[in-house]
Amino acid sequence: MFLSGTERLVDVVQPVIVVFGGALASLLLTFSTAHIGQALQLALVRGIRGGTAPEAMIKAMLKICEVSRREGLLGVAEIRSNSDQVEEVCHLIGDASDDLAIQYALDRRVASEKRHHQMSADVFVFTAIYAVLIGMLGSLLLYVSPVQGLPGGTVVLPFVCGISLAILMCILVGRLRSSHLRELVMVEVAYQGATIILEDNNVQRLRSRLGLLVTSGL
Repeated sequence: MFLSGTERLVDVVQPVIVVFGGALASLLLTFSTAHIGQALQLALVRGIRGGTAPEAMIKAMLKICEVSRREGLLGVAEIRSNSDQVEEVCHLIGDASDDLAIQYALDRRVASEKRHHQMSADVFVFTAIYAVLIGMLGSLLLYVSPVQGLPGGTVVLPFVCGISLAILMCILVGRLRSSHLRELVMVEVAYQGATIILEDNNVQRLRSRLGLLVTSGL
């Protein structure tokens, strides 16, 4: 409002409503409500809260290794967790799966994670695109409007709102991408850890070998 010389708050509220409402309507026409809901849930867990660090999975695998040393493979198979990855890994270890079965499970989990991330990221990428386009359309309509006396800054306010929403969506997509990379590392830590535990359930060697999978900065 300061930069554009706009004095009335309603002049700012109107383009905000148009851009947000238009972007939401466009999303509902593009994606299903279940798709959008899943994307919002992922944005909350990963984009805002940051997701889970790979070190948490390393700690979980070390605990699984300790259980395998104390109670054997059958004890590992009885482990229950709120992470479906951890439970699947425990079942693979408990069944004494070979390297081929573990690699197949790893590839399937990686493909699922990539697909899940892409589906959610598409929602926010299209939100940014729709916001910019609707903002440009709103500014164009104000420019050619027969109403006289509009301040010069008011004409570009819809476009500014669209750009602002697009910037927020770019930040969210960037955070989701960073969290997605951490999730891929977590998946590799989990299933590679299962292979190592079946080969040699030494906790110290497991910690050192899994630590090599975590890239600095994740």
